[in-house]
Parts: sequence; C-alpha cells; structure tokens
Amino acid sequence: MSRTSALQLVRELYGTQRREGLEKYSAQHPLDVVQYCFLHLEPDNLRVMRMLNVALLHDVVEDYLQEGYTLEKVQAVVGLRPQEAMLLNLLTRKKDQEEGYLPGIFAVEEAARIKLADRIANCRDLLAWVRQAQGFPEKARHIYEKYRRENELIFDLVQEHYSEQMVDPSHPICQQIQLLKEDTAELERLYAQYVGV
Repeated sequence: MSRTSALQLVRELYGTQRREGLEKYSAQHPLDVVQYCFLHLEPDNLRVMRMLNVALLHDVVEDYLQEGYTLEKVQAVVGLRPQEAMLLNLLTRKKDQEEGYLPGIFAVEEAARIKLADRIANCRDLLAWVRQAQGFPEKARHIYEKYRRENELIFDLVQEHYSEQMVDPSHPICQQIQLLKEDTAELERLYAQYVGV
C-alpha cells in the first residue's frame, strides 16, 4: 500500500462535504485546527511535524470508523509514527471513555494544544452558523450547550496542567485560551440575545 499524506487523506475522505449550517467545506476544518495550533511559535521542528499531522487527522477515526478507518488503518495509510498515533488515539472520542476523554487529552501538552485549536475552530464555525441563521437552530443550540459544559472543564484542566504557560503571552496555550475565552463570551452573548437566557 502506498503512503498518502495526512492532507491528501483528509481531502479524499471529506471531499465536497460541508460543515453543519455553513457553506464551508468540511476539509477546511482540519486546516483551521492547524492554524489555531500556532505552530509558527514552536521551536521544535519535529514537534511541529507531529502536531501538523495529528491536527489534520484529528477527526478521521471518529468520522470514518464505520468505513474502516481505524487508528491502525490511518497509521498505515499515512505512515504515522508511534507518538503521532498515540496523540491521534487520545484525541479520538470513544463511546465508552467519555468521562476520561478531556482529562486524558489535557495531560499531554501536544494533545491539549490540538484540542484547544479544534475547539476554537468549532466555536468560530458555530458563531458563523448562528450569525448566518440569526439565531440558534436546534442542532446549533445542542452543540452550544455541549461546548458550554465542556469548556468549563477545559478551562479547569488548562489551569491545572498549564498555569505557567497561561501567563506567558508568547506561549501558544496562552494565545489559544485567550481566543477560546473571547469566542465563548461571544457565543454566550448571542445565546442570551437570541434565546433570551
């Protein structure tokens, strides 16, 4: 089997699918996640490549498991190294491990940065959807409520594991938390405006 790049695999799998509530292609989401990882601030080139691959692939196993894209298949198709496979496994939500999902991610800095980038990208897409719809369609409301619950835990986990990084303006986690807090506040404002809560 010939190897495929992470980006090629994402483009092949997501094709012309669109993001929920938006005209945006689903294949753009992993690129947004890469952007919000702030890899340009990372001095370790090996870490940059590891995070780049995993950020691009972070949803593939979750979204395409039914089509046979297990962690092992993605690892073989793309040629992921063991550390990349470990990160991808951490970031893949599993039905029987929901309670430990976020704590497991935030115990590993690279996984935490990718998850923060994913949440920023998702919140920004949700903001665009809500603004376009001029309200919270039912599915958008459910997503918002899930993010609101999870974001509280995320902020607690970041404080627990990365308190030093949070106060260093040059650290990616500090910048990510600032963006996520801004996006969370804007979602709360729009929710109050449109739903009246």
